[in-house]
Amino acid sequence: MSKRAVFMVTVAGTNITAPLLPVLISLTVSDRVGTHSDTATLAIDDTDGRIILPAIGAPVVVALGWEDGGVRIVFTGTVDEVRSSGSRGGGRTLAITAKGIDTTKKPKEAQQRHFDDKTVEDILKAAGKTAGVTEVEVDPALASITRTYLEMRDESFIHMGERLAREIGGNFRIQGTRAVMSKRGGIYTAAVAAVWGQNLHAWDIAPALGRTRFSKVRTRWYDPTDAVWKETEETTSLDVDARHDHRFSLANEDEAKGQAAADKATSERDSGEGSVTIEGDTSAIPDGLCIVAGARPGVDGAYRIEAVTHRYSRGGGFVTELELRQPHEGAGQDLR
Repeated sequence: MSKRAVFMVTVAGTNITAPLLPVLISLTVSDRVGTHSDTATLAIDDTDGRIILPAIGAPVVVALGWEDGGVRIVFTGTVDEVRSSGSRGGGRTLAITAKGIDTTKKPKEAQQRHFDDKTVEDILKAAGKTAGVTEVEVDPALASITRTYLEMRDESFIHMGERLAREIGGNFRIQGTRAVMSKRGGIYTAAVAAVWGQNLHAWDIAPALGRTRFSKVRTRWYDPTDAVWKETEETTSLDVDARHDHRFSLANEDEAKGQAAADKATSERDSGEGSVTIEGDTSAIPDGLCIVAGARPGVDGAYRIEAVTHRYSRGGGFVTELELRQPHEGAGQDLR
């Protein structure tokens, strides 16, 4: 007996699952690492125009799962766009798109300010308060990093957080009134399996890429005490003979070390790529791990999850698509 996928949707605090059951065509939830906001899209058969248009900014909660195992919340956000489409012979469709960031609020507003000798945590909390973000969570490994000078010149809190994340090796995201700066490539216990003959539907993986791999990364900074330019270098885990030099010079040694660590993490993350489609699994999270097994030698192994997309459809059930990066634990090595 086949499993039955189930869903739950609330809009503006009202559970609309029952009215949606006969008219929902598909439901898609996408969540990426760091700088991209998670998104939920509902495609609805709007033949009779029975669904009341939700207000922009209305709260949305989506949960997915299986009939025997219950549902788990996979999206919390607000309505960003409602689009009606149709034709004389093709019927009518209503598409409701929601985002994790409330696009009607202050996080998108430009700020003009600067920070002197402040930590990453202090900067994010101060700029976040102006943007209406009431909760800021920073990974302990990144929280105490100090910036001698940081300027926001007509820059939103969203863009400043993304820029800072690229400099210090972090992943930045906002969900509602909460902002999180996590460490890129951090150690997380959360993992899902993609096993041939069990839950693995399809895969498309390049476990090793040449152009993105560097054995070393280097940054340049000026030492005013010695009045000379100096360099900071990091060694990656990749077995190649090429070095990546950061394009711009940094203000001091601490910033140079932070940028080098970020470039190292980026090179290791981008050393391989691919995607898998598995039976719907709500435990998959961005920056967690996916263990591929049974595909073939050299491909099997662990990968970092870059993005998670859940797809529910009226005729096709429930599947989860994972975008993969950073192969390790045997991935990319055919030892036969």
